[in-house]
Order: sequence, then structure tokens, then C-alpha cells
Amino acid sequence: MKIMIPGLRTLVPLGIMAVLAGIFTYSVSADSTLSIPMPEDIKDKQVTISLRIPPNTEPLKRDQTRPTMTSRRSMIIWDSNPSPKIADNDEFHTVMNNYLRKGWVKNQATRTVVRMRPLDKYYAIRLLQHVINNVVEIGLAPNFGQAVKRCNLTVSDIEDLRRMTKRFEKDLVTFGLNVKKVDKDLLTLQERFKKSREGILKVLRVEGGDDGGTIIHLSVE
Repeated sequence: MKIMIPGLRTLVPLGIMAVLAGIFTYSVSADSTLSIPMPEDIKDKQVTISLRIPPNTEPLKRDQTRPTMTSRRSMIIWDSNPSPKIADNDEFHTVMNNYLRKGWVKNQATRTVVRMRPLDKYYAIRLLQHVINNVVEIGLAPNFGQAVKRCNLTVSDIEDLRRMTKRFEKDLVTFGLNVKKVDKDLLTLQERFKKSREGILKVLRVEGGDDGGTIIHLSVE
């Protein structure tokens, strides 16, 4: 497309066009009108301007359709039973009842959970976390050795608690428990319990009984 400005008959040299290109300014309005201001002192009245317009001048079109919110992958993580029950004959009940009997379930609401049947898994995990926190506190006692000796728990009790912790590891992590640290603390307690139950038997004296038997008096160091 060429725009001719009447009145000029000579072709402006390329050198003058380069100068005029630096002088002239133009603006394009919304109706695509091109305005070129002309200097008043210009002698020649003919200027040839060539405009090259790209062949594709259509505005870019964007997909305006709304994205769908459905995803087939969501069906993979769908859990139709997000809160299963703990079976009535599950070992979990035996372990928790043992800790309840020995006084390691500290408040009435949690004691009620121990006796709940059927037991929701959510409450079971919370109950297990409650018992773990209470037992691990033994390691924070000022006189750790004496606390272990006075404790009514056994090595087998600690082993049961470690086994339950391992079994429900993923659930406990979901509730913010550091399972690796807890297992390390419980293992330390277990070893201390083993050592606290060990001792050297010394025979104090041996004497005969009235019925002909033998009585041996021992002391444990």
C-alpha cells in the first residue's frame, strides 16, 4: 500500500529520507488514521512513503473456554472409608487396656476412649499418641535412674508400645508425631528397664526350716 502526497514530483533522495525519518513523528489512533506533520520550511512538496503491512494482521485469538475441574487422577486417592474401625479382637485393645490398668491413661475422656467399642481409628491414634507422650516423659525425669526403678512398666510393655507405634507410623506422622525420635526414646527406656531389673543375688544365710526344708536368705544388689 502506498500513500502519495500530491504536489511533489521529484523523489526525495535516500539521504534526505533518513533525515526526515528522524524528524517526522506519527501517531496511530483508534480509527487507524496516520498523521504526518510537515515542517513549514520544507521546499519540496513531494514525499513518497512506503508502508509494509504484514500479511497476518488479525488479532490473536485466545481460548476463552473455562477449564474443567474434573480429574481422573482424583479417583486414585479417593478413600471410601476414611475412618475405619479397630476390630474388637485387635491386639491394640489389649495393649491399651494394660496401660489403662497401670495408670498411664491420664484423663477421664481418654479412659472412655479405651473402653469404646467399636473404636474409631481416629480415636485409636489419638489414644496411642496420648500414651506415648506419657511414657516418653519418664526420660525427662530429673532422676532418670530412680524413675525407671519405681516405674510399674516392664520391658514387654515398652516393646508392645513400640510395636503399636510402628504399626500406625503413617497415621502418627499425619498427626505431627516424630516417630523416629519416639522409637529412639522408647528404645532407650527399654534398655534402661532391662538394666534396672538386673541385679546380683547374694546369699546372706542358709538355715533349715521346721518342716525339714531349707530356707535361703538372699539380697539383690
